[in-house]
Amino acid sequence: MRGIGISISIRDSSIFITEIMNGYEAQKKGLRVGDKIIDIDGVNLRNQKAENMRNLVRGPVGTEVNIRIERDGEEIPFVLMRQEIILKNVSYFGYLDPKSDGIGYIKLDRFTSISESEVENAIKSLKSGGELKGLILDLRDNGGGLLDAATGILNKLVPRNSLLLITKGKRADSEKKYFSKEEPMISPDVALAVLINNKTASASEIVSGAVQDLDRGVIVGTKSFGKGLVQQIKDLDKKAQIKITGSRYFTPSGRWIQEKNYFKENKYGVFVDKNRYDQTDFKTLDGRTVKAYGGIEPDAEVAIDAESEIYQGLLSKDMFFKFANYYIEKNPGVKTVIPDERLFSSFKTFLAENNFSYDSQIEKKLKEIKDLASAKNFKSDFQNTIDKLESAVESEETSEIDKAKNEISLSIANEINKRIISESEQIEAAFPFDIQLQRGINILKDKSEYNKLLGKM
Repeated sequence: MRGIGISISIRDSSIFITEIMNGYEAQKKGLRVGDKIIDIDGVNLRNQKAENMRNLVRGPVGTEVNIRIERDGEEIPFVLMRQEIILKNVSYFGYLDPKSDGIGYIKLDRFTSISESEVENAIKSLKSGGELKGLILDLRDNGGGLLDAATGILNKLVPRNSLLLITKGKRADSEKKYFSKEEPMISPDVALAVLINNKTASASEIVSGAVQDLDRGVIVGTKSFGKGLVQQIKDLDKKAQIKITGSRYFTPSGRWIQEKNYFKENKYGVFVDKNRYDQTDFKTLDGRTVKAYGGIEPDAEVAIDAESEIYQGLLSKDMFFKFANYYIEKNPGVKTVIPDERLFSSFKTFLAENNFSYDSQIEKKLKEIKDLASAKNFKSDFQNTIDKLESAVESEETSEIDKAKNEISLSIANEINKRIISESEQIEAAFPFDIQLQRGINILKDKSEYNKLLGKM
């Protein structure tokens, strides 16, 4: 991939920078998240499609591209050199704060051909930088990738000759077992926790499933996505691809974690309805019971509240993004921000000044009833009743933003921090407010609880 190291999106018919990649030309030259791109090499981008902009930025490595942006009401020109862009798989690694007592943290975002080497280098750095007593591998929001990358990473974590997974295709002789081939990089004495959520899928589930089935560590968070299929992508032509399902995979205990069955049973019995399988309980290496189907269930569940309706309304109208730009303009030179009362109060004032409103589900339903009543010429008393209900709902919903204070405040702080600190610093700034991460830290620090979750007491 060639470019300058940015991600963009269209907001209100204009193109804005939404991400700056560490170490690439855009970051080095001073572009920021929130900058509005006005033109590229003289081509005005107003009302242009995002893909057109991407095509203008991409080009031969080593060639220049001229970009003019708008920031705080001022137009600023930039001349940048196109580079080969390589997406990092490990977006962060390091020791957590001193109170965490030697606990390292690795955030893995995807599984590609370089994932194994990046994880290996991260572990080496942790071991050389201190006494590694515990390790947290964060696979949340990791949608997976290459199977070989998953097995390669497991080689660094579990004992040699451990069964990692089994794949089965439609033929009886297609079964293949994968075993670890190396001595692990971390000793069995180093406690291990893997963080997962409902966006943890595929190769991520291979890793978390093996760690759980081999009793190598504890799984923390919420149930994973549930993708138990091995698929390959084939190019049909320059503009089309096809995804082919070649086999299913099973964790070391023998369980299939597929959430949904999209295929009817064929004569080989490969893709069948899960009700045809009687066995749903399986045993880990040390005899703990684990479940098949529907993803990997965590050993320590830490639920995250579903996004509130008001939060979704704010997100859909880009209010976090707009406020962050406003905040940076009004507070030049600001350092890292934290989600506190002052920040939340400023955001509410911003919403009021910009006349923010959204239609909740109950408001939409009341409007439907009101329109139907009007069409059927219902009496005015009925219409008045609906009007009173609408007023009551509007009054009640003014407090909704306060009820969602925590999730809103975190998103505000995160959006502002994107504009003023590096990706690593953004991740670090979120640590104290990450309840799943904090639960993982506490488990690794408490040997008694760690062993209890692994059934070793």
